[in-house]
Amino acid sequence: MVVDAARGPVPALDARLAAPANGTPLLLRHAERLAQCDLAALNSLLEKHPHVPLLVTHTPDAAPGPCLQRLLDTLAVHAVPLPALRERTEDIRELLADLAPAPAPGEPPLTWTLDALHALERHPWPGNVTELALLVRSLAKRRRATGPVRRSELPDPVREGPAARSLSPMEHAERTAVLEALHRHGGNKVRTAAALGIARATLYRKLRAYRSG
Repeated sequence: MVVDAARGPVPALDARLAAPANGTPLLLRHAERLAQCDLAALNSLLEKHPHVPLLVTHTPDAAPGPCLQRLLDTLAVHAVPLPALRERTEDIRELLADLAPAPAPGEPPLTWTLDALHALERHPWPGNVTELALLVRSLAKRRRATGPVRRSELPDPVREGPAARSLSPMEHAERTAVLEALHRHGGNKVRTAAALGIARATLYRKLRAYRSG
């Protein structure tokens, strides 16, 4: 069972919270959007059933209130930090298939042109996966064109990409070091990342940033 507080008020949350106690897992997304009374109900449930199969996602964007902080403290031992989508844009292509609604019988699944994919990967996604999911669902619902989604169909901020910015002196020095390492390893990004002591995803992110700077 999935409850997403980002989609608006969650009706009959008390009844939904009783489900995990009966063995049905509950995924609660965007706990920071819950009303205080709902957070209090969730804290009460955890007191009565501390071993319920419960997963909670939380986007830290402001200091949490006392009820949310109590929930986070209760679950902190099992917390798994997840980087923002802009920090792992290599996941976008896999997420698109999962976020797209199931096509109608006889209809092909939603696909994307390479140009559209590049635009999605350059967008900073301030709303993280929720923003991407809303974009995908909106496109799937309203588009009348056939074939892969083209870049021209994307919303203006995504289609146009982030504004170019100048690199700082430190970023220039880092860029030089990264590009020299890439040259030494014949363009092999796996060996370059290992030599620099960074994750391959981090190397890809830096290279994209250099191209937009």
